[in-house]
Amino acid sequence: MGSASLILTDSGLALSEPRAIGARGSTKVLAASSLGSCLVFVSSAVVTVALAAIGRDMRLSPLELQWVMNAELLPLAALTLVAGALGDRFGQKRIFLVGIALYGLGAVATGFAPSFAPLIAGRFQQGLGEALILPNGLSVLGRAFPADKKAHAVGVWSAAAAVACGVAPAIAGAILDHGSWRMTFLMLLPVVAGALAIGAAWIPKDSPTSHVRVDVGGAVLSTVGLGGLGAGLTSLTNGSGLNLWVLITLIAGLGGLAGLIVTERRLGDNAMLPPSLFTSRSVVGANLFTALLYGAFTVMLTLIPFVMIRGADLPTLVAGLAFIPLQVLITVVSPLAGILCRQFGRRTPLFAGGAIASLGCAMALRIGPNATYWADIFPSILLLALGMSVAIAPLTTLVLTSVEADRAGTASGVNSAVSRAASLFAIALLGGVLQQGGPQLFSGFHMAMAVAAGACVLATLTVFIIEPGPHVDFIPRD
Repeated sequence: MGSASLILTDSGLALSEPRAIGARGSTKVLAASSLGSCLVFVSSAVVTVALAAIGRDMRLSPLELQWVMNAELLPLAALTLVAGALGDRFGQKRIFLVGIALYGLGAVATGFAPSFAPLIAGRFQQGLGEALILPNGLSVLGRAFPADKKAHAVGVWSAAAAVACGVAPAIAGAILDHGSWRMTFLMLLPVVAGALAIGAAWIPKDSPTSHVRVDVGGAVLSTVGLGGLGAGLTSLTNGSGLNLWVLITLIAGLGGLAGLIVTERRLGDNAMLPPSLFTSRSVVGANLFTALLYGAFTVMLTLIPFVMIRGADLPTLVAGLAFIPLQVLITVVSPLAGILCRQFGRRTPLFAGGAIASLGCAMALRIGPNATYWADIFPSILLLALGMSVAIAPLTTLVLTSVEADRAGTASGVNSAVSRAASLFAIALLGGVLQQGGPQLFSGFHMAMAVAAGACVLATLTVFIIEPGPHVDFIPRD
């Protein structure tokens, strides 16, 4: 989901990249990477605001509404890691630009989709483009700057993405109040065109590395595994029961993940998910914390705009503006979290962040049919933003410093993929809420918020898996 917290998690990919030989830091490279990468965060932010309008206009079932979101998240969760290897193999600039082109074609297909199937195909194509854009755009950025300037460049990149995440839903809300949801996707095309032109002109050509292995088998099995489990859980939450289709999809999903484990163990350090990475307690604990916290976070990001529009009858523009305070607070407060880490060590900020986020989810239980934004909705968003602000920057640093320096990029990529997979499964479990209307919508919403609060509490407990010790700052590679 598009938010400043995901931006901070992904930024570790750039920090971990070694500087390319002969590369020179350039504001042009920074601008090209930022503009292209913003697309990854914007579309999911727009969809959360447009979801109710899409469902109403196309008369979609709750199951279909879930796939409007998950069709984008599936390739992003399953293919981001292998997309980085594709960039190493065929050239990062080339794969970055291919991703932007695929994303643009997906936005066109979505905007003009006459029915559900073409809509999902367009959303999947957007997600596929995003999977290519994200790791390669960050690698291009990380390799262009020396170590002493890399953190500043990544900070500018993060700020640009956060601004885009805040502005795009507001624009989408204004469009939806006066026009069609289709324009919320088509408005992205000028950005796509600009990103292609600037990327082609300003990113230096890089040399492909012919010996890099691309784990195609891992990519296929992870897609089958996540897709099968996502489809099965989505059907279950929509009242299908344990029928033949659900059984087939769940078995296919579990089989895909089992095959992925076997394949990755056989490939060892050449695998997309190197098994040796998970011998570290801190890496395992950090990824469990990520899965639980981002699952809860996604539930709030998805349901609050939906409930504001469909349940509380608030203007779509207000729903589009609802999470701007979250973007601002995470962007401003997260850099200050390092002070907490140096004072209290590596565990305490994560524990505190998860606990505060849990209070934010619990505060959402106050939202009802007569809710107003400032009195009823803003307090929960404020607490959620504060919790994420305290936790995410220390989490990113922990992931980067829990492995050897040459494994930091892989560890960061895995953590980013885990956050997207958690979002996918969280949305798959929301069918029982999305199919409700009127007072029943709020009863389902409140149950979802209670479960999200519980997930945050579990996230705080996973902190104790992480090895205790003082905080260690990550030093970018040169």
